[in-house]
Amino acid sequence: MEHARSILPETTYSLFDSTIARVAPGTPLREAIDMIISAQNGALICIGDVKNVLAIGNGGFRIDIPFTPQRLFELSKMDGAILLSEDCEQIICANFHLNPDPALITHETGMRHRSAARTSAQTDAVVIAISKRRNQTTIYSNSRSLTLETDSILLSKSNQGLLALQSAKNNLEKATIRQSVIELDDLVTASDVAGLLTRYSNVIRIAAYTDRTIKFLGHNSGLLRNQLDELMNGVTESFLLTIRDYAHSSSAKEAKKIARELIKIPQDESDTNTILLTLGITDKMADEDHLHPRGFRVVSRISMLDEAATSRIIEEYGSLSAIVNDAKSGFDRLDNAGVGNVQAVAESFKRIKNTL
Repeated sequence: MEHARSILPETTYSLFDSTIARVAPGTPLREAIDMIISAQNGALICIGDVKNVLAIGNGGFRIDIPFTPQRLFELSKMDGAILLSEDCEQIICANFHLNPDPALITHETGMRHRSAARTSAQTDAVVIAISKRRNQTTIYSNSRSLTLETDSILLSKSNQGLLALQSAKNNLEKATIRQSVIELDDLVTASDVAGLLTRYSNVIRIAAYTDRTIKFLGHNSGLLRNQLDELMNGVTESFLLTIRDYAHSSSAKEAKKIARELIKIPQDESDTNTILLTLGITDKMADEDHLHPRGFRVVSRISMLDEAATSRIIEEYGSLSAIVNDAKSGFDRLDNAGVGNVQAVAESFKRIKNTL
């Protein structure tokens, strides 16, 4: 999943990311939250942006002591909020009364949750509200909220996500095999490219959702994390190579930018021309119009070639069809690309072509 995270839009993946890690099972903060819920208490915990949080409230008392779950639990028995440092290593103050701007719009009904929502909107703090009545924990950040669910619900969601991902990955693999065949025959249409890139985007979105759910499980996530990583092995790299095959610019850096934009396109809006425009292709094209791949994705399957050698080959030939044509005469132009062991590369390419 590491490679997938590098191309996910900020709002898709990073929202609450550091906080999720802090409240996962096995962490000190989660231990404190579980103690508060077990005792049927409520609490309001602010993390970070201490200066601005202090500026919108009053009362309470400064303690500036190292954080422990037991201390946080005992302090939660008092009214008011508890302020923690950005790294959750220090308890700054307790019994603090938050007075955020009442004009800030919130759909929360309880006083504690309204204060949490408005404080998160007015500051950069992450605010955790624990409901005494509902035994529910809600995390607020930048006016957005996320409910902390039980492990049983998270396990169910994680397994459902992995099943959905497996199905989407199977369909993607079938589509990539078909794409390789029509690329080698130079029969690719605009709709073929749009359809394949939409499948890649869908797989990565499902993986991002599943990854976040698994993150909430903390130390209970080991096997699920391994399954997710195995399913996503090579997917992001193949996605980026496909973009480089068809985008107006073939640069690796530009491919990452385009990938982020493609992932943001809702599935029901990913028509052919929307995808092509995202790729930088401004000419109006019909679904059946032909496109010609550069060959990044197919050539990268030759294991003896590194990324630099693949790029040199693409630069020399310009298109996959030119590579296929030269293959018929024994790859005479490979020497021009500065590729060593030409015969072995030629044989590998022929094997790839014959296995499809």
